[in-house]
Amino acid sequence: MANQSKRRNILLGSVLFMFAAGAAWWAQRDTSVATGGTAPQTRTVPVIIYVVDTLRADRLGLYGYQQPTSPRIDSLASDSVVFDQAYAPAPWTTPSVASLITSTFVCEHQMTQRKTLAPQLQTMAQRLGAVGYDTGAFIANPLAGELTQLNRGYKDYMLREELDEPARLADVAGFLNRAGGNPFLLYLHTMEPHEPHTTPPRFVARFGQFSADQLTAYHQAMLRYYGYRHADWKLEKPLGTNDYTSEQDAAMDYFVDLGDTVNLVYDASVLHASANFGNIVGMLKERGVWDQAIFIFISDHGEELGEHGGWFHGQSLYQELTRVPMIIHFPGDEFGGQRISAPVSLVDLMPTIFEYLGQPELCETCRGVSLMPLIGGIKQPEQPQPSILSMRFNRVNHYRPWKESRGDINVSLQKGPWKAIWNAEHESLELYNLERDTGELSNVSATQSDVTRIMRGRADSWLQDCWSKAAPPEEVEEIDEETEARLRALGYFN
Repeated sequence: MANQSKRRNILLGSVLFMFAAGAAWWAQRDTSVATGGTAPQTRTVPVIIYVVDTLRADRLGLYGYQQPTSPRIDSLASDSVVFDQAYAPAPWTTPSVASLITSTFVCEHQMTQRKTLAPQLQTMAQRLGAVGYDTGAFIANPLAGELTQLNRGYKDYMLREELDEPARLADVAGFLNRAGGNPFLLYLHTMEPHEPHTTPPRFVARFGQFSADQLTAYHQAMLRYYGYRHADWKLEKPLGTNDYTSEQDAAMDYFVDLGDTVNLVYDASVLHASANFGNIVGMLKERGVWDQAIFIFISDHGEELGEHGGWFHGQSLYQELTRVPMIIHFPGDEFGGQRISAPVSLVDLMPTIFEYLGQPELCETCRGVSLMPLIGGIKQPEQPQPSILSMRFNRVNHYRPWKESRGDINVSLQKGPWKAIWNAEHESLELYNLERDTGELSNVSATQSDVTRIMRGRADSWLQDCWSKAAPPEEVEEIDEETEARLRALGYFN
């Protein structure tokens, strides 16, 4: 009832659609460049983070995709900083968002299913709230919100489940009205490319046709597949107690047969996300906020569509699951038009934001690094160690062939063209040359002994150090029926 009342108040307040009372304050903010060379001046500019759940970088035009999936997103590129090799810290929502908002890796926060963030890990919202920022979040995925305590620090929070664009616009407008002239952090987490796809027909028609029966059959198969993956965890038995390999193989064969439809549905949902995103940006421009704010567009992870024999997300650290879009638009188009090729992780965003705001001390405990020197054009010395990008810590899913080949703890790292995946339980390393093998199909660890040795040593020592800093999460005590039904529809808890 409280959420319903809050929603009514937000919608009522947003009808005004008036300019925020503090427009003059936004216009007077300091826009000097944070270069990393000298102590920057403090800025109090709005910060907006826009997350599209389950969005692969390679399905956007600005990253080379040939289908017209993302015109409104692509239009950001010329006025923003585009990162060509940005990586999600984990291959599914809860651990990835936890890493984003705390700038820690999975081995430290250990957020998996039915966990809540450890109290000692301060979120971005808590840190900005402590220095006078208003904070708000509208989140469509329950696993990124109150259920997991990833909404900690937001004064204004709503689980916005529906993909109702007028309501989403009203949410944002209402928050801006309430913020007035105060600096603010606004976090928006949307779900268009995530199952189950509820894309309006007008977007689907741009790519082809499929029947309602086909979509229903696809969604039901997805739920059955997740049910087999989660079976032992749901029964609170050790993973592997039951062997559902043949059932999972049959489900994945079905997805292969349905491949054209799956890809069509995914592309259409990305176009839907692009249109909704463009409407939000349009409103921010109308209200005079866009040119005054630092605006960050990202995804929490990608989606595997059969590339390495799997479907959906959570099961590996290959590019289709970890390489995500990352675009930063700075106030007044500052730094606009750059493309940065260095590999970066979403854990680097919080240090970058705080350095740009001139308050790097807010991020003294962050594991990521500020990207402002890269953005400001300062030549960086070559890093002696490979960069850690992502980690998978599986406590829920089981598929015997992957358990035997990958295990449940994996770390990805990169140096130059070389990307490695360290399978910690098996002490095995996969090595790929991304310049020659973008699909990660040829593991060359056996023929590149020197690179393999460096990658193994770095991954193993980093992981051991990270485990030593662990801040274990707490168990989710209870899930209400409405939230559990929503999670089941998304493929969780089946």
